[in-house]
Amino acid sequence: MTTSPSTVSTIGEAMVVLLPEGQLPVAEAREYRTGVGGAEFNVASSLARLGVPTHWISRVGDDGFGDYILETARNDGVLTDAVERDDHRPTGLYVKETVVGADGDRRPRMHYYRSGSAASALGADTLLHDATRAAVTASAIVHTSGITPALSDSTAELVGELGGALPDGAVLSVDLNFRPRLWERRSTAALHRLLDQASVLFLGTDEAELFFGHADAERLFADLPTLQRIVLKDEENAATTVHRGVAEHCVVRSLSVDVVETVGAGDAFAAGYLAGLAHGLDDAACTRLGHAVAASTLICHGDRPESVPDAPGVRTIVEADDEAWASWRIAADRPLPWSTAGSPGTVGA
Repeated sequence: MTTSPSTVSTIGEAMVVLLPEGQLPVAEAREYRTGVGGAEFNVASSLARLGVPTHWISRVGDDGFGDYILETARNDGVLTDAVERDDHRPTGLYVKETVVGADGDRRPRMHYYRSGSAASALGADTLLHDATRAAVTASAIVHTSGITPALSDSTAELVGELGGALPDGAVLSVDLNFRPRLWERRSTAALHRLLDQASVLFLGTDEAELFFGHADAERLFADLPTLQRIVLKDEENAATTVHRGVAEHCVVRSLSVDVVETVGAGDAFAAGYLAGLAHGLDDAACTRLGHAVAASTLICHGDRPESVPDAPGVRTIVEADDEAWASWRIAADRPLPWSTAGSPGTVGA
């Protein structure tokens, strides 16, 4: 494990999240608490808290919500030089309520207010701005998701140019994050263009079936010429890393978790995995770290984990034998198996 991890940049929208106090339905709520969410922001936040130098590239409104997001990012250690302010378009937001399904299960439901947001004006010209170019040039890994090209025509143009803006040898990491409702009035051609440039792809088996019609890694490699690594997540069962041209796959079972809420868990997994990658860890260690950060998110109501593993915690996660790993159960009312007396720190400290 290296002490100087590679730099990472993420590109995408952050929004203010309004959460009804008492987990009441919106129609009954009178008081709300605030948070920050958004796929690429969530990844940047957890990466930075894990000690990985991380730039977040985006736009926010010149408003109080934008101030709040930037303050949150900086408190988490995220580098925000490449975040632009927009005095014409607002910062996006969404409301997250808890609803009870027909089966009696409580689940989150989101209401988005992001149309015409500042981040929707990200475009190919963003990649030419000095701060963005500096962030991307410094990065060994650049990460985005399938949500970004769905925001607007200009964000679709941005991802179309993204691969060509990366320095030689840099990795373009993409989380598929296929959200059908975002694409109801848009062609998915922009998402396909993004995937055609990716070298690392995170996706769940269900969304792979929904978007590609299958979850066969070899078929994905055949169809996506630059792809070198696929991380296929089978929710509570396991995650599998597959490399182009390598017959042996790395399969790491998921942790047992008493789930409070699932929102943000995929972003947390990507952050943990990329933190391992930035430190040069092997597939199994990257995947375990992804599972651990995701589990920390699954036991809270926020979109990001309340804590991330510190350096001794990471060593516990990576070095645990398979029997110990399989015995861990993650729950909000018990200490995390990798917890130490110290506060959350860096992976490589």
